[in-house]
Amino acid sequence: DDLAIAVERFTTSKLKDYEDLTTLDTFGFRGEALASMSHVAHLTLTTMTEDSPCAFRAHYSDSKLVPGKVGESAEPKPCAGVKGTIVSIEDLFYNVPNRRKALKNPSEEFSKVVEVVSRYALRFPAVGFTCKKAESNQADVRTRPNSTTKDNIRQIFGGALARELLDFNAQSDSPKVAIEGYLSNANYSNKRLTLVLFINNRLVECSPIRRCIEGIYQSYLPKGASPFVYLSLMFPPSSLDVNVHPTKQEVRFL
Repeated sequence: DDLAIAVERFTTSKLKDYEDLTTLDTFGFRGEALASMSHVAHLTLTTMTEDSPCAFRAHYSDSKLVPGKVGESAEPKPCAGVKGTIVSIEDLFYNVPNRRKALKNPSEEFSKVVEVVSRYALRFPAVGFTCKKAESNQADVRTRPNSTTKDNIRQIFGGALARELLDFNAQSDSPKVAIEGYLSNANYSNKRLTLVLFINNRLVECSPIRRCIEGIYQSYLPKGASPFVYLSLMFPPSSLDVNVHPTKQEVRFL
């Protein structure tokens, strides 16, 4: 029933009042991601609910339902499927040639996708992640459901790193903060710091935390060597500003 409006702006917004901005704990909140993609790509939703006898497929352009083929109705069509929702985005920037030219070569763009997927696989080991190129039989990222963060570090970054990891966790009630993670010991080093940072379950960058980690490890690693750090922090949403970066890639502590 919601497929007709699923891709309109703000349909999936988590905001009801202005004050909600101080209590955000979701991956996104504006409800504009699907709408934005439908303006620059061919977007298809295939979805099946728990009690539905079949799935339904709908095609979109500029946030509106459109026919999948010329001459067909734009209404969602019943189809075979599995429970859940599949979002397909094809021909990215087909209608914005200058933006498409700004994309790097396919291999470089795909490596960025792999990096994001692999990092979320560390934070959510209960979920199985697979990332592969279209029409490829070999996955660049594949993790099993109900695994552990350390298992996925081993799967993605290799056994040599996994053997040199130290795990840690701590929490406090006032302020209400929880921290957990893995960091490499003094036996492991790399040319560049690998920091996988999640704050309130969102993959972000934070320059003060990065500088702090680099400063601490300077006393333990040779000059030019850097560690691996996976860090998950949970803070009260009101203590963070998630709007300091247009893509929500960075956060700032208030």
